[in-house]
This record gives sequence, structure tokens and C-alpha cells, in this order.
Amino acid sequence: MRPIHPRHLILLVTLVIGGVTAGATLVVTGDHGLPRTAQAIVVGVSALVLSYLLLSFALRRFIQDRIRGIYKTVQGLRGAAEIPAVGMSDDALGRVEGEVAEWASARRSEITELKEREKFRREFIGNLAHELKTPIFNIQGYILTLLEGGLEDEKVNRDFLTRASHGVDRLIKIVEDLDLITKLESGVMDLRPRRILLREVVEEAMEDVELQAREKGISLLDKVPEDLAVLGDKDRLIQVFVNLFVNGVNYGRAGGHCTVSVDDLDERVLVEVSDNGIGISEEHLPRLFERFYRVGKSRSRNEGGSGLGLAIVKHIVDAHGQTITVKSEEGRGSTFAFTLRKAR
Repeated sequence: MRPIHPRHLILLVTLVIGGVTAGATLVVTGDHGLPRTAQAIVVGVSALVLSYLLLSFALRRFIQDRIRGIYKTVQGLRGAAEIPAVGMSDDALGRVEGEVAEWASARRSEITELKEREKFRREFIGNLAHELKTPIFNIQGYILTLLEGGLEDEKVNRDFLTRASHGVDRLIKIVEDLDLITKLESGVMDLRPRRILLREVVEEAMEDVELQAREKGISLLDKVPEDLAVLGDKDRLIQVFVNLFVNGVNYGRAGGHCTVSVDDLDERVLVEVSDNGIGISEEHLPRLFERFYRVGKSRSRNEGGSGLGLAIVKHIVDAHGQTITVKSEEGRGSTFAFTLRKAR
């Protein structure tokens, strides 16, 4: 059903008024020099014109005042200032109704987004507190033991001081990783992309993780062509590979492997870091790159690290203008794949 415009309503009402007035005139007037019909027409037309003008003015003011109140409420909440004039030839109320519906839909979306952010904030603070609590309590326990007599035993004090030092190192790692993510998100940390050989980046990252991998009996395999050059920040890309290797080693199997391979995509290359470790169930994959997100007991905090490695990986890849994905299957390992732009 088409909406009734204000002008249509006015015309309808004025026609009724004019017709009623002309009819009434025809009934009550007599012949005073003009035919009764002519007198009725003159009076009816006069009433029609007068009523049209009065109704147009009154209805415009009525609608304008009502719409002004609606716009002040809506625009005041969204920071707008302009209130459009109401015309008699358009569907003013329909237009306002549409804008109010659009505004209400936007508010619902904002509320939903705020609820999601609040949920994420609570989870983040809870995870951060848990990550910091573990090394802090450990350090506190070692120091109390030393103060209560362990300091006098040279064998005990050296061992506990070493453990306390490891706890401090973990705290420092968490703080440094949080600072890095904050800088990447805010754009404070500028990348310095240049032409680099990808194989050199991978080999440097492998050197950093080699001892940890050897202790768990995991082989690091580099299948990157020697002459493949990409455009990127070398130090940041090394961080990407180190974090992915550490992830593969921490959750790999003894005697397993963590392999880097590439696939040519014309102007870009697809880099894949795959392992044959414990894998990840599909339900956890969408949240895997969140800060401190843990898949389950099999990926406990006892594995070490800051819990921010994969979040850092995603931020660095995003900062290069590229994308990263993960595919995994429980019991069969995981594959992290991201793109890099080729260097000419």
C-alpha cells in the first residue's frame, strides 16, 4: 500500500470542506442576482482555497514540530546537527520512519559490538592475570624459601635463584610481547620492508629454535628455494618464523618435524609452516590468533612462552598487508599459511 503524502491528505480534506460548504450554500442561499449554483460554487471555491492554505500551514507546522523532536533525539545521540525541512509533496513521515529504523539498527549493532568487546576485555584481563600470576607466585615462593633459611645452603640458594631468574625472564617476555603487539596495533612501529632472501630469514629463525627442537627430538626442515626473494621487514619476519617454529616444537611429537615450504602465486608466494604434532580441533581455529587464547589442557601454560606468539605472528603479517590462515586436524598436525609479496 502506497503511503499518503501530506499534500494528498490536504487536498482530500479541502475537497471535502469545499464540497460541504458549496452544498450547504446551495441549500441555505436564495436567488440574489446570481444563480444559486454559481453562488455555491464561488463560496465552495473560496472555502477550498482558504482551507487549503490554512491546513497546509497547520499541517506543516505540526509535522515539522514532531519531526524536529524526533531528529533532536536521534541526531543528538549520533552527533548530527542538521534537521531537514519538511515538504508537502514527499512522504516526510515515511522518510523519518526509515531513518529512525536505520538509526535503531545501527544502535543494535553497536550494542552487540560493545558486548563482544566487553566479553573480549574480560577474557583478556583474566588471561593476562593468569599469565602473570604463575611466574610471580613462583618467584615469590623461591624468594621466601631463601629468606627462611635456604640462603644458607649454597646448593639450594643457587638452584632457587636460577629458578627465580627464569621466572623473571618469563615476565619480561610477556611484557615485551605485549608492548610489541600494542605498537603494531597502533602503528607506532614502522616496518622497513626491503628485498630479502626468504631462505636466509628461515635459517636464522631455525638457529634460534634449534636447541629447543633438538631437546624434543623434532626436525626443522627448510624447503625454501635459495634464490627466492620477498619484500618484507627481515627482523619482523624472523619473529614470525620463530614463533611458528616454537609453536610446532611445543606441541609436536618426539621424532616429528616442522617444515617450511613455499608455493608460487605469481606476484606473491604462499609460505606454509606445517608440523605433524597433536593438532587443533576445528572449533578452536577461529580464535587461535587471539592473545593468550589456549586450546585446552593439552596446550597448557606449562609449555612456556608468553601466550602471545600467534597473536604477534598475525599482527606482523597484517602489517605487511598480507593474510595468514591455519588448517589443522587433531592428531595429524597443523599448517600455518601466509602470503608474502615477491621482490623484483
